[in-house]
Amino acid sequence: MFEKKMRLDALYSFYGKMLTDKQNEIMDLFCNMDYSLGEISEINDISRQAVHDTIKRTEKVLEHYEQQLGLYERFSDKQRTFEKILQLIEEYESTHLETLILNIRELVEKEIE
Repeated sequence: MFEKKMRLDALYSFYGKMLTDKQNEIMDLFCNMDYSLGEISEINDISRQAVHDTIKRTEKVLEHYEQQLGLYERFSDKQRTFEKILQLIEEYESTHLETLILNIRELVEKEIE
């Protein structure tokens, strides 16, 4: 459940500007402000069910954008690569193995291609 919310938050960060004003308002309260469905329904003067339905529909829209554009996946891949580079640098600092420098070079060259 937590991972699903984290993914939704990330997708909203990437694609939120592509949503309608109402979707954007509800998702901002849900993702960024961490409001509950009840709190969002009070603020927008709509039912809790309407908030829930809007979030579910918007989640599908965000997933569709991700399928089409893949920005979040590419960002995640780059982040994992840079984390691996930092890990290799730390290993090199403690061992001074030249093969680690070669691994770092390969990762960096792959990223700049």
